Order: sequence, then C-alpha cells, then structure tokens
Amino acid sequence: MSKKFLIPLAALVVAGLAAAAFYALGLPPFEKRGKIEASKVCESLGVSTKAASTLETVLPEEPEYSFRGRVTGEQVTQQSDAFRSDCAVYGEGKALLTAGVQLMETQSADSWAKYSLEDGDESRESFAAGSGGFITAGNTVAIQVPCAKAGTIPGGEYSLRVVVDPKSSEASDKVRQGLKDLAVEAARFAHEKTECNLPSELPE
Repeated sequence: MSKKFLIPLAALVVAGLAAAAFYALGLPPFEKRGKIEASKVCESLGVSTKAASTLETVLPEEPEYSFRGRVTGEQVTQQSDAFRSDCAVYGEGKALLTAGVQLMETQSADSWAKYSLEDGDESRESFAAGSGGFITAGNTVAIQVPCAKAGTIPGGEYSLRVVVDPKSSEASDKVRQGLKDLAVEAARFAHEKTECNLPSELPE
C-alpha cells in the first residue's frame, strides 16, 4: 500500500478512537443524558417516580437536570383562595419546562383557555381532563379542575388552573401525551393538597 494512503488511513483510525473515547467519557459533543432523580423532582408534580419517568420522555437531552419548586397556600376549607404551586426544570442553567397550578374562580372553558394559553383558538386541541383540558400546537397544556363548591370560598365556585409549558419539545404523539400526563398529575396533587370538595373529573 502506498505511503500516501497510509497517512490518511492512520489519521482516520486515530480520529475514530478519539471519538469513541469522547463518547464513552461523555465529553462534548457526546455528553450523556443526565439521570432525572425522583428524589429531586418537585413535589407538586405528584408521585415522584412517575413524574421522573414522564419527564424522561418529554424533556430534551441534557447532561444534568435541576428543579426549583414551591407549594404555598391553605386548604379550601380555610376559606382561602391563596393556593399556588410552581415547578421549573432546568438543564445546564436554562429553563426547560415550567408547571404551575393556581386556585381561581371558575370560568367557562373558552374563557379560561384564552386566559391561560397564548395560542389562538385554531391551534388548540381539547382532551378529557377536569372540566376542560387543552394542548396547543406548541405543546403547552392547560387544564381547569373543579375544586371548591360555591359558598366554600367567598366569590362563588373555584377551580384549579394547571399550565404546563415546555420551553422546547418535539411534537411527537409520545411527547404530547407525556405533557398531558404531567399536567394531570400536577392537578391531582393540587386537588388533594387543597382538600377540594368537588370531584376532580380527572382521568385515572
């Protein structure tokens, strides 16, 4: 074999070995996907092991993930509408997904969807959850969940408003279903936490 062919061949072998080593060690541009630890998942997302598994499906690959969340407010039996939960998921310092729940006066499905979602009516797809569930073309999910009977809190009947907003995600059916599941579990957690006295109407 000619020497002029041996040199490029040797270079290719070295490059291949280097790439394999970078991949095995998780070095750029082959960073391995970080593990989502169930113990670090926001409590407001519901059962931690289930939430971690769902997040693995819906989040983009990052070498590490971190969570920041809070749950504030009281049960509806205390005549309080102050309940709120928030959860933000980060990957290498940038926000990947937020999930929030707030207790507000019940509105028609159309009214609260316009309030909660920025996309136009034509981009929303409805699904069965609470008194109305929607997912937009951009994969933002919103659910209104019955919570407090009229007279429990001054002002009338109250519902939980759940919004899950991925900052970037693919539009596959698997991802969209995962985001809906995440919103349903966040709603279920809030419904139990606030001791709502109306049925949640959430899927099992």
